[in-house]
Amino acid sequence: MVNNWFAEIGRFLLLAALFVLLLIVYGLIFQQLGIIPIGGKKAPTYVFLLFFQWWYVTRFPRRNGGEKKHFLVYFTLQYILIVITAIFTAFFLYYFFQSPTGLQMLDAYIQQSLLELNSFKEVIVTQEGGEYYNRLHAGVKSIDAYSIAKDDFAQKIALGFLPNLLISLYYKK
Repeated sequence: MVNNWFAEIGRFLLLAALFVLLLIVYGLIFQQLGIIPIGGKKAPTYVFLLFFQWWYVTRFPRRNGGEKKHFLVYFTLQYILIVITAIFTAFFLYYFFQSPTGLQMLDAYIQQSLLELNSFKEVIVTQEGGEYYNRLHAGVKSIDAYSIAKDDFAQKIALGFLPNLLISLYYKK
């Protein structure tokens, strides 16, 4: 199946560390532009993950004597890459949003989200009801480092499935 699992795990760890570095650069660029890189603004980081999945699978045959592998091998290897990357980024986000800079950014995001939510209060209450609005409000106020890390981890695992499947099917033997 795979000639050297230790080498592959090393590659996964290296790619995950590189991913975190790209995440930091991306966050710094957004911060310099005055944009809080939480919420919907983190979607491009999933493009980074897609790139790493594709890049890994296209390079795999070259490292293994040009031999293409079965669909399930590529699928499994990519999912290991996704899980390791998700773990690295979840830990990074968890610890970052507990730091003074992260807490300040998180507080600004919560305040901005509450302002946006309050601006649509009448529409939300009319369409969905007051209880729904109250749950949204409480949910926004309860955002913390753990919830951001957990959300990022779960999204990476879920959003990695379809590209993983497609890439594995395309590059199989």
